Amino acid sequence: MKRHVAAILLILCLPIVLLAAEPLEMSSKYLSVTMNTSPIISGGYFLQKNLALKAGVGFAFSGEENTNGLAIRLGLDKYLGKGRLVPFLGAFTRFDINPNAVNNADWKGSRLTLGGHWGLNYFIFKQFSVAATFGAQLQMNSPKNKNSSTNFSSFTSGVKLRFFF
Repeated sequence: MKRHVAAILLILCLPIVLLAAEPLEMSSKYLSVTMNTSPIISGGYFLQKNLALKAGVGFAFSGEENTNGLAIRLGLDKYLGKGRLVPFLGAFTRFDINPNAVNNADWKGSRLTLGGHWGLNYFIFKQFSVAATFGAQLQMNSPKNKNSSTNFSSFTSGVKLRFFF
């Protein structure tokens, strides 16, 4: 019985896998879910082979009391090869806004982040991959009480699930 179910699933999924476009080619697109302290749902569009423009929205969590807000992110990823396991480099800018952060946080309610990362993208199927990233970022917070609150976060990381189409 288990073999029959597996065979039926394979038959149903095979056309999807075979008809998918080459995932890192120009005009390819993907949807991505990033899981870390600030989860983001984003989409990507390949401007040219191995170069993707990505944009997304998510939640801004900083670990401080009442500091949950909205994040908007825009960036580029450059893929360095082709195959099942593909390394990539990326850069992004992110804007966080949080109206609740005024009273209890070290920052007033908005934050601009500039960052870069290195990652590995592993294709489980032709159109589905898992990626892990590691990087650094510079955060410029709107200061509370006119104090400077720019800081450098030396380590960032995340896991991404991507569906290419």
